[in-house]
Amino acid sequence: MNKTPIADFSSRLKDIAKDLSFLGHPRYPVKQLMRLFPQHQNFINELEDVSVPFGVNVKSKRLAMDQFLKDLSTAELHNDLKVIFTQRIEDYHTLLSMMENFDNVFFYDHCTKLYGSSHQSTQNNAFLYFIEQIPAFCVPDSSEIKLKGEEARAYLRNRLMETFSDSDVDVKPSSSLLSDSSAGRRVLKLNPFKTYSTQQLDIFLVHEGWVHLGTSLNGASQVEHPWLGIWAPRTTFLQEGMAILTELISGCMTSERWSRVMLRHLATSMAERGSNIQDVYAFLRHHDMEELDAFKLSLRVFRGVPLDGGMAFTKELLYLHGLVQLLYHLQFYQTDLRSLWVGKLSFEEHMILMKHPKDMKPGLRYFPMALDDPHIQQRLLKLQELSFSLFKQGFL
Repeated sequence: MNKTPIADFSSRLKDIAKDLSFLGHPRYPVKQLMRLFPQHQNFINELEDVSVPFGVNVKSKRLAMDQFLKDLSTAELHNDLKVIFTQRIEDYHTLLSMMENFDNVFFYDHCTKLYGSSHQSTQNNAFLYFIEQIPAFCVPDSSEIKLKGEEARAYLRNRLMETFSDSDVDVKPSSSLLSDSSAGRRVLKLNPFKTYSTQQLDIFLVHEGWVHLGTSLNGASQVEHPWLGIWAPRTTFLQEGMAILTELISGCMTSERWSRVMLRHLATSMAERGSNIQDVYAFLRHHDMEELDAFKLSLRVFRGVPLDGGMAFTKELLYLHGLVQLLYHLQFYQTDLRSLWVGKLSFEEHMILMKHPKDMKPGLRYFPMALDDPHIQQRLLKLQELSFSLFKQGFL
């Protein structure tokens, strides 16, 4: 059976995107890290060195993208869909440029094209006021049960089954993560050597499970718009904003967790303003972060850039920047959360879908029903009201 033009270009887009998730598997100057952080030798031994090349043929990828755009220009597709596909191809070109400049100053220049920088937000008093009010939406971690290894995995898997089909998701151990958990297309990964409270595991459920896994599964189930199942850097802004917002409105965001989110933002801002990796590490340790956790976060901040400061991997800013943009988006367009759960979307792509409610209405396989609770909706409304001052100041 012949593919529709949308399905055909989606399939080609998926082929192009393949292997471009290299930012999730970064390389580091291992010898330099050994000299700077000898106390973390065991973890450093698990890292890939910058001398190890990425397994991507950049030339063939660029040729495929150029041919894609050439064919797209004459295809019988709605112009808005052509805009979506073109923007994603532009993202992939930028990713390839980042790959070609990994571990040098030009990586940062390309990174800011995709993820922005902290310079604007740290000088905005309205943003600072907004951030200062968020602790009122946080709760103490009052959970008495602590779980580790298989018990933690079983707890998290059982919670996932409340929303997802047993055959669609799984929880697997991973000791090489730079964070405590992460989500793939169908798998949620968890550090098997750490002990977690049930409240911490509930945060993973909401952030990695409900949002990242949920939108992946929904995107993969789209028939008429399969491009919604394909990742692109521009979708990260909305994804991370949704994840943090969902933690806040669901009532599982703890004060400790919010502190970690803030420290991630501040550490990235420090690096952009000249702090080296040792300065950032010392800052995180000063704020009582455990040694290995502080080292892992420092590595996240300096992913792809030199360790001596003045630049950072600015994707780490999208948790807070995405939260603010999402609140603006929900208020301005009077839309709901369900329409954001259909797959991997950017803000601009969501606006295009809203313009075509009949022609471009994707299905929704999974949605966390708890988000329909009136108390959660009320918390969302209060956050939107809190963010009004940001809209007036033109934050983003």
